[in-house]
Amino acid sequence: MVERAPELSDAIEYVMTVKDKFKDDSEIYDEFLQSLADFRAKRIDLYSVTSRMKELFKGQQELLLGFNRFLPTGFQITLPKKHPGFKEAISFINKVKTRFLDDDRPYRSFLDILKMYRKEKKSICEVYQEVVILFREHDDLFVEFIPYLLK
Repeated sequence: MVERAPELSDAIEYVMTVKDKFKDDSEIYDEFLQSLADFRAKRIDLYSVTSRMKELFKGQQELLLGFNRFLPTGFQITLPKKHPGFKEAISFINKVKTRFLDDDRPYRSFLDILKMYRKEKKSICEVYQEVVILFREHDDLFVEFIPYLLK
């Protein structure tokens, strides 16, 4: 069965669900609306709005999964089962290295970004912004990197 594209009524229903869920915390609801407005006005990209929703709706699985209805295929939010461990991190770094064998500058830049973060000279937001640019033509790498940004 092919799922139908979301309609305006679906969006209104979802917004009302969020409003009801945060009736006692209007700050979260207001930030939700602001994030949607920023995305619609192209002040933030798809990754940013998705990241904001993950942060706003942390612990609210039904809201996170409900937001997926409005995301393009391949960009759905998955609920983290576990944070990647050391072995997965090494595997990912090796994948980045292999991807950029012809020109290792992006790989070296990626390592520098991680090094600066580890030394607390870059915030997680700066890491995100720089990695978005670095992997701009490699969406699969960025999507695989997202769990490392979540704490």
